[in-house]
Amino acid sequence: MSVSKKVSFIEDEHRDEDLRQSALNEVKPSKLQDIHERMMEHAVCRALKTVESEWGSPPAHFAFFVMGSAGRLEQSYYSDQDHGIVYDDSNEFEDYFMRLGGEITSELKAAGYEECDGKVMASTKRWCKSRTEWQKQIDQWVQEDTWETLRYVLTLADARHFMGEANYIIELKERLQHHLKGKPDLLKRLTENTGRVKKGIGFFGQLLTEPKGIHQGKFDLKQTVLFPYVNGLRLLALKENIMATSTLERMKKLPAAYGHIKSHQLSFQELLTHRLSFQRGHKEYAGIHFVDVDRLSSSDKQRLKEWVREGHELYQYIENVLMKG
Repeated sequence: MSVSKKVSFIEDEHRDEDLRQSALNEVKPSKLQDIHERMMEHAVCRALKTVESEWGSPPAHFAFFVMGSAGRLEQSYYSDQDHGIVYDDSNEFEDYFMRLGGEITSELKAAGYEECDGKVMASTKRWCKSRTEWQKQIDQWVQEDTWETLRYVLTLADARHFMGEANYIIELKERLQHHLKGKPDLLKRLTENTGRVKKGIGFFGQLLTEPKGIHQGKFDLKQTVLFPYVNGLRLLALKENIMATSTLERMKKLPAAYGHIKSHQLSFQELLTHRLSFQRGHKEYAGIHFVDVDRLSSSDKQRLKEWVREGHELYQYIENVLMKG
C-alpha cells in the first residue's frame, strides 16, 4: 500500500483523540498497545506524506524504529517519544532523512506524544544516520565507555523496527553483540550504568513517596516498581543475544537455566495490567507515572509492596549473575 493510501485508510478509521479516549476506558495492556501502534503509524505516515510532497519519495531504503516504552510495547495511556532512523549509505541523503525525522517528531507531538527530554528522536543527528555511520557511532559509544555513551547503548538495546527495512535494525543489534562478545567487561559496565534501584518501602513497611518537587507525596510507579524488571531483563537479553524487546517476551525467551526469572512472567503481566488501573484518570503525560497512595485500597497497597519486593529481589539476582560473569 502506498504512503498516501495508507494515510487515507488510517484517517478514515479514527482521529487521534478518538483513539486516546477509547484507550482511557481500556485496561488491557495488549489493547492499549494496539491503539498506540495505530496512532504512531498514523503520525509517521502523515510525516512521510508531507515530506514526499516537498522533497519527493525517499531517495534510499530506510528504517524507522522506536525505543523506550514504545520499543518494549509497554506504553501507558500517555507516552513520550524515543525513536530513530537508519538509512542506506550516502551523505547526500542526510538532509532528506533529517527533514523526515523532524516531521515525524512534529506529527507525534501533535498526536499527544511529548518530545523526549533527552532528545532521543530522529530529528537529531545522533539518532538519524546512515548504516555505516550508525556502525561507527556504536563503536564510538563503546570505545568512549562513559556513563552517557553506555546509556545510549542501553537505549538502543530496546530498539524495535516500526517501518521500513527490518534488517537494518538487526544490523545495529548485531553490532552491539559484536562488542559484547569481544569485550567481556562491557556487560558489567552496562550493569553498573543501569544504576541503583529506587527504594520503595520504608522502615515501617510504608510505601515511600516523593519527598519534594511537583510530585511530592506521590509514589513513583515507573522507577520503583516497573524499572527493576525492565532494566534487569534488558541486561539479560543482551547477555543471551535475545532480540525481543518487550520485558515479557525477554522472560519467555530466556534459556531454561533462568527458571527463577522465567517464573515471574505472570506476575509481571499482572503488574502491567494493574499499572493502567492505577493510572486511570490522568489527563497528561507529566504525572502519569506517579500514584496517589492515599486513594489506593489496602489490597492495592499490599500488592504494590509485593511487586516492589519481587522486582528488587529479581534485579539483585540478575545483577549478581552479571557482575560475577
